Amino acid sequence: MKVEGGCHCGLVRFEAEVGDEPLEVLDCNCSICSMTGYLHLIVPDSRFRLIEGQRETTTYRFGSGKARHIFCAQCGIKSFYRPRSHPEGISISLRCIDGWEDLKVVITPFEGRDWGRGENVPGD
Repeated sequence: MKVEGGCHCGLVRFEAEVGDEPLEVLDCNCSICSMTGYLHLIVPDSRFRLIEGQRETTTYRFGSGKARHIFCAQCGIKSFYRPRSHPEGISISLRCIDGWEDLKVVITPFEGRDWGRGENVPGD
């Protein structure tokens, strides 16, 4: 199944092939995800395409610096990013998908707060 979505102001737009419903969505408890209410739909790189807005994004890194949190420079929404926990994929924010309310999803808790503790770094 193909989905499309983007940021609040519309400068950043993407499309992705996400598989069949119900879609598995991760609810991460790390500091940034819990503060923003981000719900992760992870897709392989090859199934994600940024349609518009590459020049309109800015990146934020913290902790280990491995995750690339990508935000619209105008409205501040993170509609997708490259997570440290899934380096071969892109995490799409469920709520940034057009018509997300109509999708059948299964929400699975994800331990991001303590993810990577063996490396002495916070989840990011």
